[in-house]
Order: sequence, then structure tokens, then C-alpha cells
Amino acid sequence: MRIARLSKRKSQGGHSLVDFALVSLFLIPIMMATISVGFNTSRAIQVTTVTRDAANMYARWVDFSLDSNKNLLVRLAAGLDMTATGGNGVIILSKVTYIASSDCTGAGLTTAQCTNMNQYVIINRIVVGNASFKTSSFGTPGNISANGDVVNYLTDTSARANNFGNILNLTSGQFAFMAEGFFKGLSWTVPGSNLGNTISRRYIF
Repeated sequence: MRIARLSKRKSQGGHSLVDFALVSLFLIPIMMATISVGFNTSRAIQVTTVTRDAANMYARWVDFSLDSNKNLLVRLAAGLDMTATGGNGVIILSKVTYIASSDCTGAGLTTAQCTNMNQYVIINRIVVGNASFKTSSFGTPGNISANGDVVNYLTDTSARANNFGNILNLTSGQFAFMAEGFFKGLSWTVPGSNLGNTISRRYIF
């Protein structure tokens, strides 16, 4: 009788371990996902704040080509692992306008010469952080001066702000100041999901 009871207890213990292992297959991923969401939510709030403040200052003509102002953004992004020229994040600043025929003639260009007529173009581009981490959703001008001004934006097709007109309509002489923020989420990801990957925000003033 005693041997039978010991065998029954061992059998029950073995069933408990199997049950625990089966339940863990579902509980552990759920727990990891919960932790990931919590940490990324906190980071997303900071990314939102940094990107919005960058766009706001840019629209107020803060010159982010200066190292002192780049370092200001780095301080705002403290904890997001971004440096002025590297790290796990980037802020991409773009000044966008619309090119009308009057802009072309005012620059002494014919319609044929003004290849960006009736197009949205980037006339200033400054990158703070890791330029290779992410690129702008609106393209990258090919020729940019030291202070961020795009050279030959009336004729250089690489200066075009692709699909910008789907977001905001501008007329000649109007400008949009845009900040795109891209930052790394957690250092690990939840398999089969987008949790822990890039956190991105965009603001336009």
C-alpha cells in the first residue's frame, strides 16, 4: 500500500512538471511581451517629446548645423543612446517648400532648366545622430552644404521631397519645418512581432 502511494505521488509530481512546462510555453512569451511593451511605451513617450521639440526649435530658426545646438538635442534624448554623430537613434530635420514657375523665373531659369518646377523640394537638411541608422521617408538630397542648405534644389531631382504633398499642401513661398525621429527600441525583440524594433515619430511645423 505504501509503495503504491509513493508511486502515485511521483506520478502526480511528473504530471505537475509537464503541466508547468506546457503553461510556460504560453506564459513566458506573454510576460516578455508585457515587459517589452512597457519599456517601449516609456521610450516612445521620450521619442515623441524629443522629435516634437526638435521640430519646434527648427521652425523657430534654431541652427542645428552648430555643434552646440546638436548637443542640445543629444541632452534632450538622454537615455535613448544617441550621440551627435552616432548611437542608436537619429533626428532628421528637413525644410520643405513648393517650387512654382515664378520661383524658376525669379532664379533666371527656363521651364526646361527648372526640373523641380511644380514639385515639393527639401531646401535644408540636417541630421543629428547616427545617419546610417535610418534615412528620411521623403528622400535624401545629394548635395548639401556645411550648414545644411541643399545646393541647386531647383534643378537637382534628388532634392525632391517624395510624397510630401500627400501630407501637407504648400504654395510658393511657404515652408514646412519637419523633424523625423528614429530610435532603437529594446535590445531584444519578441519573436514573430514588431516589439523591440525601431520607434519612430514625425512632426511638422
